[in-house]
Amino acid sequence: MNISKRTWALMALTTIALFAAGYYRALTPQAVLAAPGVNPQPIQMPGFPYPATTINGWIASGNTIAMRQHGWDLWAGLTAITQQSAGLPIYETWYNNTEVQNGPPNANALRMLQSNGQPTHEFQLPEQFHHRRFHIQPLGLTAGAPVDIHAQVLVTTMFNADYAQSVWSHNYQNPTTIWNLQANWGLKPVSQRVIQAFTPPSISLKPVYQFVNGPDHDNGLTTVKYWLGDLTTGPSNSTNPQYPDPTTWKQCVVVSTGTAPNPGNLTCFGTNTKANGMVSVNQFYNYQLTAQDAQGVCSQLGVNPCDIQAGDYAILVGMHVSTKENSNWTWQTFWWNYDQPFPYGAPPSTMPAPFNHYAMCTGYSMTENPPNSPRGTNTQCYNPYLETGLPAPVVGIKSNCMSCHSVASIGNNPNSLANALSPRNSFGYVTFSSGTAYLTVWNRADDKVFFDCQTTTDFSWFLANWVASATPSNQKPCVLTTVRSRAKKQ
Repeated sequence: MNISKRTWALMALTTIALFAAGYYRALTPQAVLAAPGVNPQPIQMPGFPYPATTINGWIASGNTIAMRQHGWDLWAGLTAITQQSAGLPIYETWYNNTEVQNGPPNANALRMLQSNGQPTHEFQLPEQFHHRRFHIQPLGLTAGAPVDIHAQVLVTTMFNADYAQSVWSHNYQNPTTIWNLQANWGLKPVSQRVIQAFTPPSISLKPVYQFVNGPDHDNGLTTVKYWLGDLTTGPSNSTNPQYPDPTTWKQCVVVSTGTAPNPGNLTCFGTNTKANGMVSVNQFYNYQLTAQDAQGVCSQLGVNPCDIQAGDYAILVGMHVSTKENSNWTWQTFWWNYDQPFPYGAPPSTMPAPFNHYAMCTGYSMTENPPNSPRGTNTQCYNPYLETGLPAPVVGIKSNCMSCHSVASIGNNPNSLANALSPRNSFGYVTFSSGTAYLTVWNRADDKVFFDCQTTTDFSWFLANWVASATPSNQKPCVLTTVRSRAKKQ
């Protein structure tokens, strides 16, 4: 995919404007709450972590059945509710951004809980260009226009104990450690400018939430739009098929958190389309917001007035899941699936509610036919709640997790759009800028834009964007080494 200078210029101007307007908010580490805690629980999954040879064998042979089964097994493991997890899904016992970035508080670090026993959630705008915010200008929206606040998504980021220990064992929670690596590579080939790899079975999650009225708020009824179709046909069920983010979806349901009967006349926000039914909030993983939670949600959404209040509910509508079981990690993403066939295979019949209401796709390679090859076609596996608003040249509805995370890095490459626009070095990651869908240091165009003068962070945007967010002023000028780095290929 070739990108014109005009495209780059338009992206640059739009992104600069958004930074200036404060649409991108950095996560500031907060003090860990002095409250009860729970031990981070490992997932109970037979054979996990799988040998890299097994995972890579599935990829090489195109064994979609095995990869999808693996994805469902992971979903069952991380959403399991056990006595050891204090009645929470396993993943809720894991660490959030702040807890990892603050470092281990003691030898037996606990996941801190609020006084009501709920985990501390750090809601934030997705690292992806946020749907409504990025397309305010392209969609022609004006300031003060009605906003469907219940279609807006926020995310948290969660890490299991193995991921956290991989960070802490190398002191990577300290940005100085990572930037010292970058400063001392000398003439080392770009392909070797990498952090110490995470150890299996490290797991990184990005849960995605929307917010609905509590039982004492508008009768506990909220219309919520949902994705209809698979990842190829779904965009056609949007008012903007090019950028089909959740605000543009044509279909919705009424989510009930109370006892009010179905009114039968609620319509999808901004349309005359009647809601397709009413569902209980219990069809989603959910929890009730405290006043502090509601304040944090409104702060991140940046909408005034913000009609989110204590007693409302956060509902899980999606989740990215990646596991360090091979060098490229495994990648699967989940989204809420309402009253339609599961597009890429149904969850096992043993999957308990509400987690059996989610669909999944897997993207274990950047390309297919053949896998991970410049000759292959792009693997399509994106989350409808996260990537559908991404602009060209990223083209979110053709994207996959691996391609994006493969370019996670820090540095001062002057050809990097992210470095040119953002003081937070790699924030505006842009994929597919070369002529191929397979991104690699050995490709001249990829090397020039993504890797040269950079230190790659083993697919971790947490390290690249949050921990090492500010480029030190004493960084040496970048000396491009494209030819040398390619010549060193083994």
